[in-house]
Amino acid sequence: MEPAADRTSIDVIASALEPLTLAVSRLSSPDGALTLMLSDIADAEVVAAQLGEARWEQLLRDHHLLVERLVAHHDGAIIKVERDGFLASFNSAHGGLHAAVELQRTFSSEKAASRAVRLRVGLHAGFVIDKSDQLLGRNVVLASRIAAHAKAGEILVSSSMKQYTESDPSFAFDPRGEYHFKGLVGQHTVHSVLWR
Repeated sequence: MEPAADRTSIDVIASALEPLTLAVSRLSSPDGALTLMLSDIADAEVVAAQLGEARWEQLLRDHHLLVERLVAHHDGAIIKVERDGFLASFNSAHGGLHAAVELQRTFSSEKAASRAVRLRVGLHAGFVIDKSDQLLGRNVVLASRIAAHAKAGEILVSSSMKQYTESDPSFAFDPRGEYHFKGLVGQHTVHSVLWR
């Protein structure tokens, strides 16, 4: 089923996560937290129209290959793909953020596609429920909400993601404020990663 034209790939992935419970469970980093990364091409419908069908399909193939390789290189796994959007998980917050930065840098340097093509990336680290082929829980929803707020060329992270990675001198953060996200209780602090 093709999503509505005004919905981004992150929106489609997020709506698939809507009916999730607030329960949390185990996984991954030393304390059990899993890092989730969602990304898509900003203004994908506009870019597709500008490029035309053949060039858009080639761009998607190149984008998929690039994301798959970078995620695997940083010991991550792709959980879900929706057109130009990806949900990936990492056992390491550092690995996830390095993958996001490398993805932005690599894609922004590509000259073959179009200068108008830019990515939106969001990351969050927290406990999730691992249920066969899908991840569940409030932290999955939070990761999708953060990614949906990212602008073209931006990497947004949660406060927990910042806490896990701020000791790494290769990362710098800029506060973006507190948000109340649909379906989640309380305010959530978001930071932009300075990746250029």
